[in-house]
Amino acid sequence: MDSSAEKKSFRQRALAVLQYIPGGALLFAIVPLVILGYFGWFYYGADHLDQAFYSIRAENLAVTAQPPWIKSNVAEEVFENGRLDRISLLDPQAGATIAQAFEAHTWVKSTTRVTKSAGGKVKVDIVYRRPAAMVYYRPPDSEQDAGGTSREDSGFFPVDDEGIFLPTSNFEESQVQEYFWIFADGARPAGDVGMPFGDSRVNEALILCGLLEPLRERFRLQFIYVDQDNASNSPSPWIMSLVTRDRYQIIWGHAPSSEAGGEPPANEKMARMVAWFETEQPHADEELSRLDLRFSPGTTPVSTR
Repeated sequence: MDSSAEKKSFRQRALAVLQYIPGGALLFAIVPLVILGYFGWFYYGADHLDQAFYSIRAENLAVTAQPPWIKSNVAEEVFENGRLDRISLLDPQAGATIAQAFEAHTWVKSTTRVTKSAGGKVKVDIVYRRPAAMVYYRPPDSEQDAGGTSREDSGFFPVDDEGIFLPTSNFEESQVQEYFWIFADGARPAGDVGMPFGDSRVNEALILCGLLEPLRERFRLQFIYVDQDNASNSPSPWIMSLVTRDRYQIIWGHAPSSEAGGEPPANEKMARMVAWFETEQPHADEELSRLDLRFSPGTTPVSTR
């Protein structure tokens, strides 16, 4: 007798036996339901029980204190948009999932640690993005109508040190003065908020911003202009100038680490600039208020201005 015939014979004998057992037919009907119920619970019910008793609650979520330049509530936005209430703390991957949800937020640069503790509490250590500069945008003349009114308002785009475009809604007009202003003709974000600004001129200006930030308030540094350089052998085609709020001008040259041949390194330029502000006492006269750092002392061309 082959195996299929044996299986058929076994089922027939089992049915015959159940007919003589009180409630046998009912038992035969219940067994499959019990099996299905077990697997249903295993794959579905247990998961919902975890969510009910072990999911994250908003009141149990603590994060690193927000800096004053962030106006929105990062924890609340991540909890809602990241659907953290659906994450079970029993899941071995819960920490990684929580970290990913926070790192998707515009104002979060990285998460350094996610800690789970008794009582369903979760602590997230966050490194927030910090504004480094404001990129000024003015529509080109071709975007202006016949009446001279711009088709798009001029204004500032905030960026952090990595060149990430930050939300403009977090800044009031008075706060714009607290950062460097970068002027690069026609510069505007290539993508949405939270994405890279996407302009090499802005990226190089941000390197200079990072170097000079400790001196910004001390010497009232404010404006950075980025222009085309067609005369040097630098690896960068951009040259930068600084203007203070007192209207003193410093021609910096190329971005740090992108100097042309013979151009002083950034640390030498910075030392000369500090000495100029502290000892040379620049004056309001245009000829005396201009410092060119592209050349070493003694090799600076005589100004014709």
